[in-house]
Amino acid sequence: MSPTLIVAVAIVLASSIGLVVVGAAYGWDLTSRGYARWTRVIGVLAVVGLTAVTAWSRRGEPGVVAAIIVGGVVLSVGFVLLHRHLTARVRAALESPPAE
Repeated sequence: MSPTLIVAVAIVLASSIGLVVVGAAYGWDLTSRGYARWTRVIGVLAVVGLTAVTAWSRRGEPGVVAAIIVGGVVLSVGFVLLHRHLTARVRAALESPPAE
């Protein structure tokens, strides 16, 4: 296995463990502000880490590296925006009375 693949797997594993730790710490309360904040932080760190590993693996091609970095930034911003939207919808669904 290549070193970049090992690092990428370690990032995904660490992120997964981090999500479990945060979930357990907040009692899996999806409406908790802390839970939402920390899951976003972990997600962004995972995307940034994977972007860095991918860019490093292509370091001999400056154009590709630039595209990878731009893509990583777009993915990170998109993740945060979508996660905020999803969190708001989950809060609204869990806090509203059930429809009859």
